[in-house]
Amino acid sequence: MGKNIGIIILSFFFALILWLYINLNQSYSLDLSIPVNINSSKSQALAEEIPNSIDVKINGRGWDLINILISKNLEYDIDITKMKKDTRIITEQFVNERLKLQSNISVISINPDTIQISFDKVSEKKVPVRNNVALNLKEGYSIIGDPVLTPDSVTIQGASNLINKIKFIPTESKILSNINSDVRGEIKLKDTLQNLLKTDISKVNYYFQVQLLAEKNIDDIEVRILNIPDDKEVLLIPPKINVSIRGGVDELTGLSSGELSVNIPYKDIEDDTLGYVVPEIIVPENMTLLKSQPEKLQYIVKKKQEN
Repeated sequence: MGKNIGIIILSFFFALILWLYINLNQSYSLDLSIPVNINSSKSQALAEEIPNSIDVKINGRGWDLINILISKNLEYDIDITKMKKDTRIITEQFVNERLKLQSNISVISINPDTIQISFDKVSEKKVPVRNNVALNLKEGYSIIGDPVLTPDSVTIQGASNLINKIKFIPTESKILSNINSDVRGEIKLKDTLQNLLKTDISKVNYYFQVQLLAEKNIDDIEVRILNIPDDKEVLLIPPKINVSIRGGVDELTGLSSGELSVNIPYKDIEDDTLGYVVPEIIVPENMTLLKSQPEKLQYIVKKKQEN
């Protein structure tokens, strides 16, 4: 019985070797992806993106293709320290040199067939970070103020002609839904030019202040006349107004009339032809003026009596 098992195993291995020999002598196609590495000096930076790899399709006997996979260093190192600023590389030449292809192996396709090397001196500057985080709020809630990014700027480094064109670096896009309270988190910077730009940070923190919306009425706010000539005095009818304001419930709670500014420039009175003026109402940041009562004010201009 043991002798039969040994014969069976030997027969199996012989059949396997015969099968491999026959099949690997046949013609096959092989797809290769050859990584591209750039070597540069500290004073050099790429000005245009280059491909991360070269895709090559070759055809040949199975034995020869296996030999390429096993024995070849399939990486393409480009040393730009020895190149001119604008150099075009023919990738077919590299493939033939690096793979040392035998005559019975043919190249079917190479992509890309050329690589354009363009570089410039290194430059750096600080640019703002642009927020791409958005909130979908529950009904009745509002974002108070602008979102806060920490840090709000990033130092970028790369080719001078590229750096000069960049005005900001965006964050990745993100949408948060069903929000009814303050939101904090971390978001990556959008990496659109990873081969060309270096940044001193890769992430920022974001903060949104979210509050329930409310409305508040403030009555008897005094209206001021600005830049009245020394020899004039103005009587407003009425001299005070009432306003209605919308904002976050927490911010409205402590709001007083002293934090509002209601003004009329004297020039508006001089230029008026209708017999009334509309005051300028300035409300605190992050609040919205809904209405004022009255909206228009009449006036009487008198010459100031000398003492």
